[in-house]
Order: sequence, then C-alpha cells, then structure tokens
Amino acid sequence: MKNKKTDTNLWAYLDTIGVLENGSDAEIKTAKRAYWKNYYTKYRRNQREEKPEYNVSLSRKNGEYGKVALAAKRHKMTVTEFLRKATLAYLDKTFLVLNPDQVARIEQHLMNCVNEISAITHTKEKHHWEREQKFDAIALRIGKLETEIKQTLCFPKEIINDRQD
Repeated sequence: MKNKKTDTNLWAYLDTIGVLENGSDAEIKTAKRAYWKNYYTKYRRNQREEKPEYNVSLSRKNGEYGKVALAAKRHKMTVTEFLRKATLAYLDKTFLVLNPDQVARIEQHLMNCVNEISAITHTKEKHHWEREQKFDAIALRIGKLETEIKQTLCFPKEIINDRQD
C-alpha cells in the first residue's frame, strides 16, 4: 500500500530526476526547492491568466474611498465586489439596482393590478362593452407603466445620457 505522502507529484518529480535513490539530503532539499519554485511560478501564471487583477487607488482626502465604501454598503456588498459589479454594469450599459427586492415588489404590485383588472373585464355584464374597452385600455397602460418603471430603475437617464454623449 502506498503512503499518501509519497504518492504526490513532488515525489514523482524527485524519482524521475533520480535524486530520491542516489541523492544526498542536501541534493534532495535543493531539488524540493526547485520543484516548489517551479510549481508556484506556474500556479501564479495560471492565476494571472484566469483572474487578472488591477490595483485601484482611491484617495481618502478627496473622499473617493468614502463614496465608494458608502455605495457598497448601500448595495450590501464588499468594496471589491461593488467595484467589479459597478464596472461591469457600466460597460454593459446597465445599472446596479439599489434594492432588487424592492424592484421585485413593485413589479409584483403592478402584476396584481393587471390581474385584478383582467378579472373585472372578464365578468360578463349586459350592455357594458365600453366598460370592457376601458378596462383593457387601463390594463395596457399598466403594462406600459410596468415597462417604464423597470426601465427607469434598471437603466436610469444618467446612463442613457452618458451613452448618447
């Protein structure tokens, strides 16, 4: 049965270069250092390729950091997460919604209004054709209102104006 410690890439490397059987303690130690140096170099290179990093400096004197930290707190995110999402939202020409739950509640209320109006319009009454047409018009208006609210909350005019400039 193989030992977990000796069944690793390090021991395979030491065995392939022949240091394990014929090398002295100093040579094994040197080979281990070379292996780990090579391993960490490859690891860091892979990390840089997969997750590139950028340093952003924000001034505390000018209040830049305070603004970003406060905005991140309002969005219930860390500063790093907020900066990443805000940057991607800006590039995608969208907007970070301050409270997605609140937007969902507004949409739910509007949908409930549409459902109530459609329930009223589907009740059959004699000689009330105009009433049904009015309710349909109201339902159409509420649908448009829902679209406008979503557009306003998710794509505010400031970003649209920046896009046009």
